[in-house]
Amino acid sequence: MISYNDVIHISKLYQDKQHDQILSFVTKKIPSNNIIDFFKQCINERFVKDTDCIKLEIEKKELIIYKNNFLKNLPVYEERIYPVDDYHITIGYPKVEVPLPVSCIKRIQHKNTSFDLEEYNNIPLFLVKKCTPHIEKYINKLEKTYIYHVNSKYNSRFIYDKQLIIHIIYLCFVQNYTTLLEQQLLLMKQYNFTYQDFNHTSNNRIDDYLKIIQKIMKQTNKNE
Repeated sequence: MISYNDVIHISKLYQDKQHDQILSFVTKKIPSNNIIDFFKQCINERFVKDTDCIKLEIEKKELIIYKNNFLKNLPVYEERIYPVDDYHITIGYPKVEVPLPVSCIKRIQHKNTSFDLEEYNNIPLFLVKKCTPHIEKYINKLEKTYIYHVNSKYNSRFIYDKQLIIHIIYLCFVQNYTTLLEQQLLLMKQYNFTYQDFNHTSNNRIDDYLKIIQKIMKQTNKNE
């Protein structure tokens, strides 16, 4: 779960333009074996209710993006074993924490020896080159995804690139840093929340609490 304190931290990193740290932090909070799984978890974290949405300002108009418009056409994960010379190479969709096409290579088997890949610098260059046509098939399928697709006019295509992955993290988790702190201070000062409570509570749940507080305050003001 991405907690309220996590959202504060991510928003602060984004405000300070520490983009590499954002990617590292979020991929640790949302562990995954591949970019498809990572994006699906991001979607589930961001869109909890049917009414949840992302609001963008485009051409001086507000564009509202709901769950079914976000990361449209994201493919289903798959992988295959390809014979390459004396090797059997398992190739699938790439990782997100290592945004390089070579991370499509999942496993290498040579004769009776098989190993999963964590470090990609050790793969022989000749093997990477021979795997490139297979890797490109997965990258091309991935890049048929839209970051969002509302209609034929308002849409944005995805490209397998670190900055675009960070942009998706921004859309899912970054909020106004000052507002987040003000809300946290209010709940701690007036409603007995502790700092640790925000480590175990989602941003969505905190929003629910704030709406209830606002409703109670309005009712109290009416009765006075």
